[in-house]
Amino acid sequence: MPIIIDGWNLVRDAKSLIDDTDGDSLESARALIGYLGDFQKTHKDPITLVFDSTNEYLGMDYANTVKLKIVPARNADAYIKKFIDVVPERQRANLRVVTSDKDLYRYAKSRYAMPVKSEEFWDKLIAIMP
Repeated sequence: MPIIIDGWNLVRDAKSLIDDTDGDSLESARALIGYLGDFQKTHKDPITLVFDSTNEYLGMDYANTVKLKIVPARNADAYIKKFIDVVPERQRANLRVVTSDKDLYRYAKSRYAMPVKSEEFWDKLIAIMP
């Protein structure tokens, strides 16, 4: 099942191991990419990780792969909503949308995608850590 993640929501979730409140946001973003890489060693799900940003601000030197795509977007919520809408309706039940944003969560649910709260996704990430 494809997964699309609201990046900063996941970084700043209460269960996050990489909260950037007192630190470097780019370092937290890099750490999240590392966790997702580990996640994909045991899961085949393609992941799209969306950050509110511009390419210059995100400033990460990261090459997208078939399994993990990093997207700097001026508005992550708008990007994710458009992403959901592009998926054919009959396939949306297979799309997981990871966010802690209530509006985006409700939007995904109303469009028949499968919303997943950031804290629930952290539980999955933490479970695979050594």
